[in-house]
Amino acid sequence: MNSQERERIARITLLLNELLSAPEQQTSLETPPSTADLVAIAKSEIRARRHRQELFPNIQVADPAWDLMLELFINQAEGRRISVTGLGLSANVPGATVLRWLAMFHESGLILREPDSADRRRIWVSLTESGWEKIALGITPSKAGQQSQRSERAEEKSPGSPWLAA
Repeated sequence: MNSQERERIARITLLLNELLSAPEQQTSLETPPSTADLVAIAKSEIRARRHRQELFPNIQVADPAWDLMLELFINQAEGRRISVTGLGLSANVPGATVLRWLAMFHESGLILREPDSADRRRIWVSLTESGWEKIALGITPSKAGQQSQRSERAEEKSPGSPWLAA
């Protein structure tokens, strides 16, 4: 065994020891994110969409359905009621589009509609438990995505990954 092979084995051993000695990272991947984490992710997605819209002002680069769901999720998580009109304004989605999507959400059991007792023209919209759970799953980073991010970071630490070379 030459020195190059010993060095390669030493690097592999070091990498394996690093991976095996980090059980706290593995358990943190299995812990579901908190509501505050999910709200932060949802707000980040909205900011990213708005940034894309600024870059391409004459082109629709958003997904109105997802924008509406994110706005519903954030408002409900932060304890705020939102009306159909308010939802359209906050998601920057035209009224007819809001009504069309809300009808589909309602039929799918994702939202509840509640007429305002003080103003019959206003309808409050909220997520059902099922709607909440599905949106939370939709914005929860996947374990596969987190694992690929970890492996990308590991590759960044050692450019070229010489221990994998034949």
